[in-house]
Amino acid sequence: MEAKLFIASSSPSSFAVNGTTKLSRPSFPLTSQTREFPIFKLHCSARLSKTVIQSLHASTNSIGSMTTKQRVDESENLTLEAVRYSLIRQEDSIIFSLLERAQYCYNGDTYDPDAFSMDGFHGSLVEYILRGTEKLHAKVGRYKSPDEHPFFPDELPDPLLPPLQYPQVK
Repeated sequence: MEAKLFIASSSPSSFAVNGTTKLSRPSFPLTSQTREFPIFKLHCSARLSKTVIQSLHASTNSIGSMTTKQRVDESENLTLEAVRYSLIRQEDSIIFSLLERAQYCYNGDTYDPDAFSMDGFHGSLVEYILRGTEKLHAKVGRYKSPDEHPFFPDELPDPLLPPLQYPQVK
């Protein structure tokens, strides 16, 4: 794959597809909307013209420098209507996933605690993957949200980001 990486300093992100420049508004869920970031544009050869070119945003700030700022959740996710809608979507997703999963054969070895061995860990492959995923999610603060709960809360590391301040549900 032939690709060249260029740096640009414009505020909105832009990308070019077949010679036409399109603008898109970046969203930074973990940072302030008023910051300006260097934008890396990826220009590919003609062979890759069908591929959508995505802008890469790079921050020069380290995660440790964000600890002094207070983060506040200003979304409307904790309204009764939003919670109801989220639960309905989750229920649909779970049912659909179970129906999709039912078409595959059962692989007993992935659930057998003696079939998988790793230094310092004894358990099944599924448990190993789940614990690793929960540790990664805990580092970015997923389980500090009032609606997120881990399966194995005793072994989670502290988050790298400061916690969001969530409004009280009434």
